[in-house]
Amino acid sequence: MIRTEISFLPLLYAAVLLTAILALWLTGAWREWRRRRREWREMGQCRLCATWVRPVTGAELWRCPSCRALNERTVPADL
Repeated sequence: MIRTEISFLPLLYAAVLLTAILALWLTGAWREWRRRRREWREMGQCRLCATWVRPVTGAELWRCPSCRALNERTVPADL
């Protein structure tokens, strides 16, 4: 049996609880970052008016809804 003083137990409880909360928070932030990165990869930027658009079709050329310019689907740089 491990002998500890009674005043050490609240400190141990707080440390374990805060570690668990930090782990959950970091996991949630990491998942949110991955979700946003996936969304940005699906988007394209118009070369004429610089509007960010999610192209509806999977075609190589898509039309910007703002300026109606044709844009080419490109592979985005690493975000």
